[in-house]
Amino acid sequence: MTGARRRPVLISLVAWLFAALGVLTGCTTAHLSLGTSASSCFDALAVASEAVHDNGSFAGVRLLTVATVGTELHLEAELAARVGPSVGDVCVVSYRGTFAANRVARPLGHAPPGGFGRYAIVLVSKPQNRLVGTVIRQTQPLRFGHPF
Repeated sequence: MTGARRRPVLISLVAWLFAALGVLTGCTTAHLSLGTSASSCFDALAVASEAVHDNGSFAGVRLLTVATVGTELHLEAELAARVGPSVGDVCVVSYRGTFAANRVARPLGHAPPGGFGRYAIVLVSKPQNRLVGTVIRQTQPLRFGHPF
């Protein structure tokens, strides 16, 4: 093949490569963000990681109202007593692993039978970014739409 014949093939190949790269980048970009509501929980991730002492693997994050979390986790009274009226929202950060109530910061609620659970659900107040408590459960009590 001469130089004149190779040039159109090379240009076509480069154009196809850039098009494919653009499609792949577009597909992955949406998955790299936490989402509109959970994005405000980015700063809560450090607090949550400290609460479980960097144990387990990250399983998801959500921004929810205190009332919703209290109802979903069946901790309405205990949660209301901890946060008071000044906190309306909490970042709920989930970790998967093996957790005991005596090995997480500020345990909240009852430990599962046997004292260990597969999930640690860390609650961090918004906008204060303070640890509210850590709930230990055998199953994932909430749906997390943006796991990493």
